[in-house]
Amino acid sequence: MTIKTELMDSLIIAKKEFKILSRKKALLIPLVLFPIIMIVFFGYGMGGTVKDAPILIINDDTGRASNSLVQEIGSYTAKYDGNPMFSVTYTKDMSQSEAESKIDAGMYKGVLIIPPDYSDNIEKNESMALTLLTDSSDVTTSGVIINFMRQLLAKTGSITLNVPNIYGNLEYLDFLIPGVIALTVFMGSVATTGSAIAGEKEDGTLVRMLMTPISKRSVILGKTIYQLILQLGRAVILILAAYFLLGFNMNGSWLLLSLVLVIFTLGGVGMGIVMSSRVDDMESFFQLNMLVTMPAMFVTGVFFPLSSVPDWMRYIAYCLPLTYAINAMRIIMIKGQGLNAISTDLIILTLFALVTFTAGVHLFRREA
Repeated sequence: MTIKTELMDSLIIAKKEFKILSRKKALLIPLVLFPIIMIVFFGYGMGGTVKDAPILIINDDTGRASNSLVQEIGSYTAKYDGNPMFSVTYTKDMSQSEAESKIDAGMYKGVLIIPPDYSDNIEKNESMALTLLTDSSDVTTSGVIINFMRQLLAKTGSITLNVPNIYGNLEYLDFLIPGVIALTVFMGSVATTGSAIAGEKEDGTLVRMLMTPISKRSVILGKTIYQLILQLGRAVILILAAYFLLGFNMNGSWLLLSLVLVIFTLGGVGMGIVMSSRVDDMESFFQLNMLVTMPAMFVTGVFFPLSSVPDWMRYIAYCLPLTYAINAMRIIMIKGQGLNAISTDLIILTLFALVTFTAGVHLFRREA
């Protein structure tokens, strides 16, 4: 069988999958509408708290007042659990542009710049402004830092806070939307691929299909093409819906975002194939799918920053590929940064795709 023939067979399989989807008209509406509903309701209904948020204080003042301010920030303990709200690092002689680059790199959630004349102005009771830079792509943590600093400086009476919008005016919805899109792609690619194969195994369709001249490789490639088109299409619809309905702005590269989604979808397809190869019917697959995918919804930072979850939950999150897909998509969509900023996330997602897809192909060819 030639490569051309296998490719044509793959396109036939992909066409078959779309025909099956088009017949399930009751499924088409929730397939697109459900994640939009999630964005709207969770966006207006959820918030969060933070702890150990990394903050950099650039203190160019050598007076007593600035030392007192630094100590008060570093020793502040959150009331809700008794843990420090901030993890503070100190430095001096750093420009604002350098500080912004530290935030871009994800090193700090906030940077407070104390000028050289801070203590003198406090003693003279003269008004002045401090600059606070925050990672506003994490709206929850940024809001907590800004509110705390404003309350703290309000005690002095003469000090105001200047908070530049590094990434524009962002709200919780801007933080939420990339996470919901990544979650939708992950759960969709795993569930639809796995359930399709499990269902075809259960009703005998897969056996009859493999009795035709179509090869197993063509079947897998066809289902993969179908998933790539479907998940990329859903992502575009979600972004457009968020733009027109909620005012979300896409700040980064569509091409880079597509690359992340393609690699992540391949990993999800591979996971779906692996899971379906371990079961013999649809019911068993759905139970296994719920066990694997549902916890990822709540521990990977879709709805709240990872800095607000317990350490044990954060360790689980770092073991899940969805965490890195969400982080990469937020860096692209909100911060508008390029390939260098998501290189670590991209490497991890590529390894996830290679491992799961290779294992899925191997198991499918052996089991089918």
